Amino acid sequence: MEQFLSHPDFYKYLSIPITAAFVGWGTNWLAIKLMFYPIEFVGFKSLKIGWQGVVPAKAEKMAKIVVEKGVTALASLSEVYGQLDQNNLKMLFGLIMNAKLDGFIDNLMEEEYGEAWGKLSSEEQGKIKSTVREQLPVLIDQMVDDVGGSIEELIDLEEMVCIQLVQDRELLNRMFLEAGKSEFKFIVNSGIYFGTLFGIVQMIVWSIFPEWWVLPLFGLLVGYATNAIALNVIFRPVDPIKIGPFVLHGLFLRRQKEVAKIFCRIITQDIFTIRNLMTSMLNGSLSYRTRKLMNKHIEKAIDEAAGGSFGISKAMAEETLGEKGLEHLKLTVTDKTWNSASVGLLKEQGFNEGQSEVVELMLRDRMEALSSSKFQEVLRPAFQEDEWILISVGALLGLCSGFLQLFFVFGGI
Repeated sequence: MEQFLSHPDFYKYLSIPITAAFVGWGTNWLAIKLMFYPIEFVGFKSLKIGWQGVVPAKAEKMAKIVVEKGVTALASLSEVYGQLDQNNLKMLFGLIMNAKLDGFIDNLMEEEYGEAWGKLSSEEQGKIKSTVREQLPVLIDQMVDDVGGSIEELIDLEEMVCIQLVQDRELLNRMFLEAGKSEFKFIVNSGIYFGTLFGIVQMIVWSIFPEWWVLPLFGLLVGYATNAIALNVIFRPVDPIKIGPFVLHGLFLRRQKEVAKIFCRIITQDIFTIRNLMTSMLNGSLSYRTRKLMNKHIEKAIDEAAGGSFGISKAMAEETLGEKGLEHLKLTVTDKTWNSASVGLLKEQGFNEGQSEVVELMLRDRMEALSSSKFQEVLRPAFQEDEWILISVGALLGLCSGFLQLFFVFGGI
C-alpha cells in the first residue's frame, strides 16, 4: 500500500474514480434536465437543429398516457360528477343565471330585435323576463340532472386533458417532477456512487493494462451503466421480494401512497376542475350535444315567455319576430344564458377548491389500492418514452470524458 501511495502517478490514478464519480453525477443530472427542458424548442426548427425537452416535445402523447393510466383507470367522469355537491351546483347556477338573465335578454333583444322589442311595453318586457326566471329553478334542476346522466357524452376527457397539458407544458413537467422528485434525486446522486465504484475498477484495469482505449471505454460504460442501473433500481422489482431481513422493491413503488397524494392533488386542482369540465362542455368537440341538451330545457321557457300568459300569443311573437327569428331567439338566449352562467361559475374559486378535495380523496384512495404493476405506469412512461436518449447521452458524455482524461491527465496514447 505504501509503495502504491508513493507511486509518482498516484494522483493521476486517483483522478480516475474521482472523474468517474463526476461523470456519473454530471451525465445523470444532464439527462434528467434534457428530459424536461427546455419547455419550448430552442434552435432552428426548420432545419431540425436544436432541442426541446422529451416530455414537453411529446406533450400530447404524454397527456394521453396521463388520461389512460392516471385518470380513467381510477374513475369515470360520471363518478367524478357524482361526487360534486349537486345542491351547491344548482344553487350557483340559479344565483348566477338570475343575476345575469335580465341583462342578457335586454342586450339580445336590443341588438338583434330592437324594433320588435320596442313594440312591447316595459310591463310586457318585464313579464317575459319574470316568466323565464320563474321557470329557472325547475330548468336548472332538470339541466344539472341531465348533464350528470349524459356527462360521458358531453365531454371528451382525453381531448380536455390534452388541450390543458399541451397548452401548459410546465404543468405537464410538474406532474412528473413532483411525483418523481425522490426518484430523480436518486438518479442524479446515484451517479456519484456507481461512478465511484466503476472508477475504482477502471483504475485497477488501467494500472494493469494502460492501453489507450481503456479510459474512453470505461468512460462510456460508466455513463451508460449509471443511468441504466438507476432506472432499474427505481422500477424493479415490480413486486416486493423478501431476502432474509431485506425487502427488494422498486424505490418509486415503495412510495405509492406519497405519490398518489401528489399526483391526485395536481389532477384535481389543475386538470380535473369545474372550469375545465365546463369549458370542455361548452367549447369541446362534443359541445354541440351540450347545446342540444340546453336547448331542450330552455326552449320551453322561451315559448311560454313569448306566449299568452301575459297577453302576447305565440302567433303575435312570430308576427313580431318572425318564425325564424323566434327560433333564433331560443338558440341565442340559450347560448348567452348558459355562457353567462358558466363565466360566473368559473369565477367561484372557493367552490372549485372545495369540490376538488372530494374528488381528490376518491382518486387517491383508488390509486393507493392499485397493484404495483398498474401503479408504476403513472410515472414510468416519462422515462420509457425515450429512455434510450437518457442512457445514450450518459454513455456519450462518459466516452468524451474518457478521452479528455486520456489526453489531459495521462498525456495521450
